[in-house]
Amino acid sequence: MTALVALMALSFLPSLRRSRQRAVRLDPDRPYQVYTRDFDVETKADDLDAVLAELPESDRRWAERFPAVDPGPLYALEADLAAQRARMATAQPQDSPAPDAADTIVSLLIDHSGSMRGQPMLFAARAALVASDLLDRIGAKHEVLGFTTARWKGGRSREKWLSDRQPPYPGRLNDLLHVIYCSAGEKLSARTCAAMLRPDLVKENIDGEAIAWAASRLRRREEQRKYLVVLSDGAPVDDSTLLANGAGYLDRHLRRVTGEIEQAGDIRLAAIGIGHPVEQCYKEGITISSPEELENTLVQLINRLLIAPRCSRP
Repeated sequence: MTALVALMALSFLPSLRRSRQRAVRLDPDRPYQVYTRDFDVETKADDLDAVLAELPESDRRWAERFPAVDPGPLYALEADLAAQRARMATAQPQDSPAPDAADTIVSLLIDHSGSMRGQPMLFAARAALVASDLLDRIGAKHEVLGFTTARWKGGRSREKWLSDRQPPYPGRLNDLLHVIYCSAGEKLSARTCAAMLRPDLVKENIDGEAIAWAASRLRRREEQRKYLVVLSDGAPVDDSTLLANGAGYLDRHLRRVTGEIEQAGDIRLAAIGIGHPVEQCYKEGITISSPEELENTLVQLINRLLIAPRCSRP
């Protein structure tokens, strides 16, 4: 019994050490910064095996605690969508795509924070498949992206900061992991979406930089009508960054990024929040109460943004 108690005490030591670290107070006059970008990763979903193989053993053991999510519903949905398209093709002739559809691109950006693990991510993947099918049918280009961090509670960025003797107010202290599930002109598949369900993928969420990344991709495109839709279930969180820079550091940056995009006006920005009031950060925000509502809400949003305005034109 004594040995068991000792082992339990040792298991809590890391968290105890972390709790002794004193969080700094947010300095609103300090601009957002990044300590280092040397360890950030942008990857296609097909290359995630190689990226996540570099996780430390502790992160892998943590991920193994969670049950695997069956990707079967994604493949069934893909088959249903294909059958629907086949039935439509054999029915009465369909309307041609709107003339401006070829000049339209939509980016769907999905939060891969730890709280999205499991069923919430399954419903997000389903929503992405449905949205992809809809955008294909109306003739609009689109891409599907995901964002998280490479490690929990700071990765190699934080290790570098520690080795540099912890200069104060270092800025973002984790390694970004941005995932491309399909680029414009590619078709989103259930196989690719199944990668979202990996228990070793979802970690922290640094929303402001992810939105800036998605917007920069859109701005490199030639289409005139650009839309960015964010699916998220909470405020940006990265413990290492917030502890060293102050509570609210990431949220302030998110609000600044969304405000700049909305003010620029070249990209129409919208968000759907799962149990999280995204209206606080996005002028076009919709809050839903459960992940099951994602599919219908996203379809309605796309219809309102892209289809309804065209149908109302004289």
